[in-house]
Amino acid sequence: MDKPEFRKDLVSGDWILVAGAKRGKKPIFLKKTSSAELKQGVSKCPFEDPQKNNPIPLLWYPHPKTAPSKVEDFDSWFLQVIPNKYPLLVQEKTCPVSERDGVKEKLVGVGYHEVVVTRDHFKSIDKMSLEEIQMVFKAYKERYRVLSKDPCIKYILVFHNHGEAAGASLFHPHSQIIALPVVDPDVARSLSGSNDFYKKNKKCVHCVMIESEEKDGLRIVSKNKHFIVVIPFAPRVSYETRIYPLGHASRFEDLDKELFPYLAESIKDAFVRLNKVLGNPDYNFFIHTAPVRDGDTDHYHWHIEILPRGFRWAGLELGGGIEVVAVSPEEAAENLRKVKM
Repeated sequence: MDKPEFRKDLVSGDWILVAGAKRGKKPIFLKKTSSAELKQGVSKCPFEDPQKNNPIPLLWYPHPKTAPSKVEDFDSWFLQVIPNKYPLLVQEKTCPVSERDGVKEKLVGVGYHEVVVTRDHFKSIDKMSLEEIQMVFKAYKERYRVLSKDPCIKYILVFHNHGEAAGASLFHPHSQIIALPVVDPDVARSLSGSNDFYKKNKKCVHCVMIESEEKDGLRIVSKNKHFIVVIPFAPRVSYETRIYPLGHASRFEDLDKELFPYLAESIKDAFVRLNKVLGNPDYNFFIHTAPVRDGDTDHYHWHIEILPRGFRWAGLELGGGIEVVAVSPEEAAENLRKVKM
């Protein structure tokens, strides 16, 4: 792609700018988390012994290869879910009611904030086995189903920060689950765009996007029987990667257990390729799914978004709200496809 190109996101309606060849294709990376920093953090890491300062886990799983005789032994834990020691939200017995004061409006920050911890300090998701990845996502699903029973909760966000540039305060691999009394703005825009498209076309916008990607093949990274890994046509950052179920489904928490191996395969594939091409970048990933309580959301299509955090925001991004992407989606997908697995 020789000339810069504005591209419109089909769901949100946002414009992004893909820089042309003259701008230069080498991304400017922020400081990445080094192996030395990882090693320095082990002795002081609170997740090496989560029970030292935390209560009994809300949920725990033994390692998938644990001998049957040891399955009930907590010392065999591979994953556990604990309350966040510094929660962003508070738990109360009654649901919050919006309060107005003139043009001002506020709502008590009621909800849940949990941490999903895996045991090995050095085993990020790309280094996990397929069985271990399945266990992580099964934990997400199980906690999601429990938290969604609270009538105060409207949306549950599952996210994972890896590395300092991604906002991770601890290097030990861990994810977070936040149950909110409101639908977060990013998902709200996505839902609105999805609903508008459905009303006009009687089709799921994400299904249409997947069909388009399969037709031209330029931005597909990999695909298996049930999931597809793609670089979106209008990404927010270079190498933004998305994982979609091929069959239409609005809710991650309804994912059949038979599909978890295929999901784990796509997740492993995406992260191994990204790490090889970008040199183990810091990143965020999160699950976008339909709200807990929001009427008819069958038009929505749940998915996973992976955002490598190696790219600086400058004036146009911060002042104009237009993301500038240094590497075109087509080139990024091609580079990822070339990786030998």
